[in-house]
Formats: sequence, C-alpha cells, structure tokens
Amino acid sequence: MTATARRLEVLALVPARAGSKSMPRKNLRVVGGKEMVAHSIEHALQARTVTRIILTTDSEEIAAVGRAAGAEVPFLRPAEFAQDLSTDYEFVRHALEWLRENEGYEPDLVLQLRPTTPVRDIRLIDRAVETLAAHPEADSLRAVVTACFSPYKMWHVSTDGFLTPLIPSLPGIEEPYNQPRQILPEIVQQDGFLDITRPRTIFDAGSITGPKVLPFFLDRESIDIDYEHELATAERLMRGET
Repeated sequence: MTATARRLEVLALVPARAGSKSMPRKNLRVVGGKEMVAHSIEHALQARTVTRIILTTDSEEIAAVGRAAGAEVPFLRPAEFAQDLSTDYEFVRHALEWLRENEGYEPDLVLQLRPTTPVRDIRLIDRAVETLAAHPEADSLRAVVTACFSPYKMWHVSTDGFLTPLIPSLPGIEEPYNQPRQILPEIVQQDGFLDITRPRTIFDAGSITGPKVLPFFLDRESIDIDYEHELATAERLMRGET
C-alpha cells in the first residue's frame, strides 16, 4: 500500500501596514462592501491549498479587522519593517523567524496575498501553489503578464541632456530601440496578483525570490490599488464589468 503523501504546509501571508502616502489608510479602504485587507484574507480562506493564514501588520486597527475576517495575528510587525522603503524580504523573514522561534512552525511554502489586489480568481491561487510544489528546484514563483511596454525602447536622460538607450544593443540586433517590436525578445513584468517563496530561499539565499524564479502567467494584468480612482475600477471588476 502506498503511503499517503503529506499535505504541504502553505502559509498565506497578508501584508498590511498602516502607512501609505498615495492613499491614506489604504488597506482599510472599503471596496465591494468590505475592507481591502479582508478580501485577501477571504481569498486565502477559499483556497483549498492554503493551510494557515497570518496577517502581518503594524496596526492594532488593521489587526482587529484581520481577526474578524478570519486571519491569525499572533504578532504586530515591528515599525522598522513597516516603512515606505521596507522590503518584502524584511517582513516575510520577520514573520518566519517569529513563528519558528515562538511556535516551532515552518511552512513548506509562503504565499503572499497583498490587500491592494482585492480581485482574484481563487483557482489561480491553487494552481500557482501546485505549480511551485511540482518544481522543487525552483526557489520561488511570481505572477507575470506580458509587459505593457518594451524596455528595449526605453531611455534615460544623461547628464549632458541627451537621451541614452537603456539597452543599447542585443546579440544580433543593433539599435533595438529603432527596430520593430516583433523582432525583439518577449518581455514579461511581475504582477501583484500573488507570489510564493520557500523558507529556504529566505533563510539560505537571503532573498525573497532567489535566483530560480518560476513564472506564473496571467491572461491579463490584475488590479493593484494605489490611488483613489482605482477603487472604482475594482468595484466594476467585482460586478463582472470591464
């Protein structure tokens, strides 16, 4: 008889700090009848692959909303990891270290669901988890979409006031900025829909991604709310409008 395979321990980490310059109290703004942070917690609750949900926040107010929505809040994030320039690596490592030191808990995968993406197809969350689980050689997985603009046609302004191409040449292609886009390499850009990493990537590689990042392709760019007008866009998407 074949032994039953152990179920992967998948920690959904929902990051929601209090500060935001572009939209005050952003993670508590209501869209679709509930706070944005509550949507990401609900997505994690609905995903069959997720085994635990933790909200990492520096705010008691956000923590209360998170608990009511169904997430655990076993700690408050230290202020130094909740600044404008704080990185994902810092607060993910803090969460994993706290859980390991205080509970002896370490998941197989860490799924990050940002509150600023309140519209998600739950099936894609499970598919992404299964994709990374099927590739043990990968350090992480990142949602991507086709880039809206080619970096081969981008420039920066030099100190002398003239334009300098960001990518001046490619193997076999001179002056790519002057070439038809059809002959240029296809480029993808990361999307805030989700990303997944492994604890070993955090602790051993000292990185949120590591060098082997698996792409998870989305059909279209997801909504990522940073400004007031994007709330209305999210409302339309939730109603099934385009």
